[in-house]
Amino acid sequence: MKLEVVRTQIGAAEILQVIELEIGPQLAWLLPDTTPDNIRAIEWLKPPYRNADFSLNALSQCFIVRLNGRTLVVDTCIGNDKTVTEVAEWEHMDTGFLEALERAGIDRGEVTDVLCTHLHIDHVGWNTYLHEGRWLPTFPNAKYHFARGEYEYWLEAAQQSPQDMHSVSFGESIHPVVEAGLVNLVDAPCELGDSISILATPGHTHSHIAVMIDSGCGDIIIAGDAFHHPCQVARPHWATVSDHDQRQSTMTRETLLSACADTTTLLAGIHFSTPSFGQICSTEEGGYIFKPLISK
Repeated sequence: MKLEVVRTQIGAAEILQVIELEIGPQLAWLLPDTTPDNIRAIEWLKPPYRNADFSLNALSQCFIVRLNGRTLVVDTCIGNDKTVTEVAEWEHMDTGFLEALERAGIDRGEVTDVLCTHLHIDHVGWNTYLHEGRWLPTFPNAKYHFARGEYEYWLEAAQQSPQDMHSVSFGESIHPVVEAGLVNLVDAPCELGDSISILATPGHTHSHIAVMIDSGCGDIIIAGDAFHHPCQVARPHWATVSDHDQRQSTMTRETLLSACADTTTLLAGIHFSTPSFGQICSTEEGGYIFKPLISK
């Protein structure tokens, strides 16, 4: 299965998106407020973010940022061979993700950093790959950056409920990189150096984080699941059923929107269809719109 790779140059930052899967149908239950009538009311929201019937599109993908000698992988999709008992389409997938990396010129051994905005199944899968019955780090020379509170939350959950889907994911995709000594636990906000910093964006999960990159032509924020879809730019109070704290996730979205509005900062959610990056513009009514960056 040949996966699409999208390449974007933003200032000094080269960004590649490896698109694993279309997951738009998942949003109907994940964001129950996104009925066709409610989406129709967001006049600026156009394809490819929505369809003609006002259902939504979304992607499982990872972002790879090359900047200042660093190669940073942000979130690592669902992955191959993973146990995902509650989502049949994600169970034991077999995609050409590793081949897509090679095709894009990404040497797994030269990746310097992996950052997981949170530790849900669809953001950690390619942390590891299955080789002769063992889970091995996909990026063997990288530092894997996890929020300390996020790691501790899911570690405790795995110990208390080892058969839970997320606990199984912890064993397949998190524990092996810990065992390999590759994990760096961070307390947000903090700096990773080379114009890369981490923001605290809690709510969707216990200690969700985002990554901010200074491209030399303005900041870029890859917001993980602080936003699942651009419709939440217009409706930041639309929380997902899987949010750890819906009130806090709403506050996080409002804070990010206020900080980004009418600036050169570009924002992307991990699941945004391409073009995934855009500026946040305020409206006369006090709301916000997402103005996508169209690559030249």
